[in-house]
Amino acid sequence: MKKFYILFFIVALSMVSCIPEESPIPPHQSGDVLTGSAEMGTLYLNQVYFSLKERKVVSTNKFTDFDLEFSCLPDTFAIKLNGARFMKVHNTGKVKFDEVGTQDTASLDETQWLYDNPFGKLDSTAIGTWWETKNGNTLISKQEVYIINRGVTEKGKHTGYRKFQILGVEDNTYFIKVSNLDGTNLVELEIPVNPKKNFVQISFNSGAVITELEPDYDQWDLCFTKYTDLLYTNEGDAMWYSVTGPLTNRRFVKTSVDTSFNFEEIKYENVLDLIYSQHINTIGHEWKWFDLGKGAYIINPKINYVLQTANGIYKLHFTGFYNDAGEKGYPKFEYQLL
Repeated sequence: MKKFYILFFIVALSMVSCIPEESPIPPHQSGDVLTGSAEMGTLYLNQVYFSLKERKVVSTNKFTDFDLEFSCLPDTFAIKLNGARFMKVHNTGKVKFDEVGTQDTASLDETQWLYDNPFGKLDSTAIGTWWETKNGNTLISKQEVYIINRGVTEKGKHTGYRKFQILGVEDNTYFIKVSNLDGTNLVELEIPVNPKKNFVQISFNSGAVITELEPDYDQWDLCFTKYTDLLYTNEGDAMWYSVTGPLTNRRFVKTSVDTSFNFEEIKYENVLDLIYSQHINTIGHEWKWFDLGKGAYIINPKINYVLQTANGIYKLHFTGFYNDAGEKGYPKFEYQLL
């Protein structure tokens, strides 16, 4: 019996020695609070792409440098208007390109023009579902001819109209036709999908030319720009407006709005259960407002944003809209990797 107790003690001791020691879980480490800015200019001419991970502006272009954007996202063949120009489109329903002209704009009222969905939903663009059949990466077009209202410049000058027809997609290449309403300046263009981009742009400034302005999709998080949004009057009437603020990268970024904490109080554990939106205009323009009495834009100090990105979760808030010379159009912000 004595030997049994000794053996039991040895076995029990060996079992205890095999149990690993508990390792303390290190506390979550956040990054430093950083500052960023975007030099859009007093007329908001510049579109500024910013990377939170790289902590810098990665690309800048003028919003007047393009008209349409062609999706390069997998299995998506949406065509978007340049919302910074306040563009809109009318589908004539005609399929013969030569039959569309200036007479088709004469009696159009505002209800017959369409704008892109301001949330960035690609199933709700103004051009819409332009194909009738789809087989993989080959799409057969309905051949409908659209009239494109090119919107305005940074100074509010109207930039005219184009008629536009999508001929189809084959081998990841869009085929389109575009001209002036009278048929002059006719261009047929092939636009290859670039798998490194969310969109490839074309400009009507010189007929129709490809101009890849957007950085590669994994190189940016925010695009500071003018864009077209649907707002409501005090009477509840819906109206389209041109507004200014950052749009988020639709492929990687989800956003939540917080008004319950001060920026300094937001911690990693506070943001895990937030509801995040994929709408590209969630940050939008309401972090500032124009004070008529002061004749200046005022930053709303109560609004914070939490962004889920490919690199982690960030908190962000705005601290200014003016440069050192007192010129508007220079958003300033603080952000931190949580």
